[in-house]
Amino acid sequence: MKIAPIILFLMAFLMSCNSQGKYYSPIGIADKTDEFKELDQWTALESKISIDDYTRVGDSIFCGEISCNIGPMEGVDASTFKVWAGSQYAKDKNKVYYPIEIPCIDYTDCGVCFCGKYTVERANPETFTYLGKDYATDGIHVYYRGILIGGADGSTFEVIDGPEEFFFARDSRNVYVHNRLFKEADPTTFHYDKNDSRNIHRDFDPRLIIGDKSKEWMFTPPYTIEEVKKE
Repeated sequence: MKIAPIILFLMAFLMSCNSQGKYYSPIGIADKTDEFKELDQWTALESKISIDDYTRVGDSIFCGEISCNIGPMEGVDASTFKVWAGSQYAKDKNKVYYPIEIPCIDYTDCGVCFCGKYTVERANPETFTYLGKDYATDGIHVYYRGILIGGADGSTFEVIDGPEEFFFARDSRNVYVHNRLFKEADPTTFHYDKNDSRNIHRDFDPRLIIGDKSKEWMFTPPYTIEEVKKE
């Protein structure tokens, strides 16, 4: 008796799924990122809920996709685990987390991207807060996308207002663009004027004028800064 090709395909698919074990694609997961994003605060992660690709299944927390026998995060306290929706930062009573490294594995029967490195070094979870534009602080240390910004002062650090592509911040000593020092700028007087007629707002290759008390520059995201004549 001949077995139809479609039946053979279904049998192979089911065997592939069963071979993945208990971590393979749990069902009934609800993504609540958009729902909690506007709260701008820490949100406890309940079972079968996903926020910013952190997913709780029972007493296990996963970071990234759940497939191909990828296990949960190690050393995490699920009962105190919280996520700041929209920031990718998370914490429990012991540590702070961020998807610092995301390796991807491509098997013959499945592929998955997951968090390989996720512990934010030296961060105090009790005082850790998200500042916006991927910056965060515990009041002493400052972080950009989960990486410590060496020498930045957490007690005076603030994000500078600007459009979506504007990733500038400052403390009492320096101005920063992303996680880099902008050494030429004076942190006290550094500013961005959204009403400057020289600004070019567009989706591709925008131009923004920034300045301090003595100089002005044209900023082209993500990192290009060129001095221009001050007006």
